[in-house]
Amino acid sequence: MSTQTLAQGARSSSILTLGTLATNTYIASSAIDLGAAIPVDVTIEVECNANGTPSGNKQLLVFAKLSLDNTNWSTGPESGTTATEEADLHYIGSLPCNDTNDHRKQFSISNLPTARYLKIVCRNDLGVALTSGEVYRADITGTIA
Repeated sequence: MSTQTLAQGARSSSILTLGTLATNTYIASSAIDLGAAIPVDVTIEVECNANGTPSGNKQLLVFAKLSLDNTNWSTGPESGTTATEEADLHYIGSLPCNDTNDHRKQFSISNLPTARYLKIVCRNDLGVALTSGEVYRADITGTIA
């Protein structure tokens, strides 16, 4: 029987500042190079605070765009408010925000296709602008013996 050993890396500095992102607006991180030895998984931590009482869907949506060569990226919006190609993004998850408190949640990207380059895309679907928000990452490395 094989033994799997995993190690959680330290939380990075912010890879995406959401700032005062307007409702129904997208924002994307810069390209993240996961390196030639791609981690077993990457934990994405998202935090935000609503500027007023959320309405409607009351969530922050988290997606990924992938690239094998840091030039040709999967399709989908990175900015603006046009959601026509949102279905082309790789869905990571949603951060429910039912009040004006700080909200934080971690996500795994292990269910995404393997690619060396990654961009995190967020869509404010809270019904109100954000007061603040940040996205962080921590790599999961490991061995199978």
